[in-house]
Amino acid sequence: MILYLIGWKKTPVWQTKPQAANFELSTKVSIIIPARNEEENILNCLSSLYKQTYLLDNYEIIVVNDHSADRTAEFVEKLDIPNLKLVSLSQSQSGKKKAIAEGVFQASGKLIITTDADCEMGEKWLSAIVSFYEKHKSKMIIAPVLLKDEKTFQDTFQSQEMIALTACAGASLYYNLPVLCSGANLVYEKETFISINGFEGIEKTATGDDVFLMLKVHEKFPKQIHYLKSKEAAVFTHPEKKTITALNQRKRWASKTFFYGFSHVSLIAVLIFATNFLILLSGILSVINLKFALALATSFSAKCIVDFMLLHSASSFFGKRINPVSFFFASILYPVYVSVIGLIAPFTTYSWKGRQS
Repeated sequence: MILYLIGWKKTPVWQTKPQAANFELSTKVSIIIPARNEEENILNCLSSLYKQTYLLDNYEIIVVNDHSADRTAEFVEKLDIPNLKLVSLSQSQSGKKKAIAEGVFQASGKLIITTDADCEMGEKWLSAIVSFYEKHKSKMIIAPVLLKDEKTFQDTFQSQEMIALTACAGASLYYNLPVLCSGANLVYEKETFISINGFEGIEKTATGDDVFLMLKVHEKFPKQIHYLKSKEAAVFTHPEKKTITALNQRKRWASKTFFYGFSHVSLIAVLIFATNFLILLSGILSVINLKFALALATSFSAKCIVDFMLLHSASSFFGKRINPVSFFFASILYPVYVSVIGLIAPFTTYSWKGRQS
């Protein structure tokens, strides 16, 4: 985590050119939104996409309806908006990877950007991404995902975790050892997606449309994945309000671990789990025998200090404030949370968007 703190601080901040300079940007972009049962969110997402300062002629939006059982498709169909395309998966197709692959097939843009239907963006989001791409010609760009409208402790817990994850994603790329990315804000060339045969070879898991794809790109194009450290390039989503939904989401994230094989990603995942599990074990043993209390106090304090340093640095950059009290209680809860999710995720199913996996 100290190495990640150093990597995060040394990752250059990207400054988007003034609005007038957007007319110099010319890359055609296809924004792909896989959507399943998103009638409550899709209109807000599309609204934020059509407030972009980037030239409307230079981007299209492709909503891929993944067999929604609500009015998602109906809402999109009713919109009379230029450059908006609704694509519905056939009966033989289902899942996020199929939705993205179909969107890429239909895309006319050179640059693909995937996001989620429950996300919103600032007006300079596209300009920040395209200006960064035209400067670096990256095969893939990983951009920040943050939460907003945090009201409860559970909301804050999820928000702090998301900030830490996006900071680790950026820091890992500083060392050219990418470990994280999110399909809610992921950018790659259409040509790159085709050259690695898309999701071929990684279809076994329902998840992994982001991290597994990133690893495929990294394998073929080392040093050509970059992190876009920019507040303007961030997308925002809401924290999960129900505890069971939040846990299902985390189980879904953790379920990929066994599919990484022997790699730096799996090693880091094991290291994080082991650290938290041993802290939890020290706490349990301390209740039985006080001689374990020193090990607990030392390891927990060291972890809190380093975690706070990284979280404070990333939160300050994104204009977020850390509540020390919330951070302390979250730090106590976190070893339990990581240990439980890590132990049950590979062996249990989860429900997501009305599907069981």
